[in-house]
Amino acid sequence: MTAGTHVLAAISVAAIFNLPAIPAVAGSILPDVDLKKGLPFPPKRTLFNSHRGITHHVAIPILLFFIAIWIKDFVNLQLGIYLLSFTLGYASHLLLDSLNPLGIPYTTKYYPRFSLKLMKSGRTGEIFVILLLVSFLIFLVNQGKLGFETLFSGEILKAIKNLTKEVAG
Repeated sequence: MTAGTHVLAAISVAAIFNLPAIPAVAGSILPDVDLKKGLPFPPKRTLFNSHRGITHHVAIPILLFFIAIWIKDFVNLQLGIYLLSFTLGYASHLLLDSLNPLGIPYTTKYYPRFSLKLMKSGRTGEIFVILLLVSFLIFLVNQGKLGFETLFSGEILKAIKNLTKEVAG
């Protein structure tokens, strides 16, 4: 899937769970840090030298989820909520990539991979997913469940409001 599709899915997931969207968007983009555009892939792909390698492993969002819950319960509630949002964005990325024929790894090797083989990136299937996500987001905006305040949590908005009051004078 393309970056735009991942961002739309992250905002949708954050809205469903009433979490701030910005951390989810960051989480939805992070798995593609392993992109090697313009460079040839080595003859033997591994989890550590290929696109959709270790950063796309199914274990990462599971581990992040447990860390987020621990942080939320024992360290800092707000930080835990941000990490939970980030984790759901990350998981949405992997879910979308599992629709692609290449899929995502689930073992200690590059192959085998989990794939539903429903669509290829940038093709008609992805356009259909984009239309579904945009329709869902429009529905949420019309219902009043998605707006500027959902991009951040209440704490950040309070800090921004306080800062603008101080600057304004």
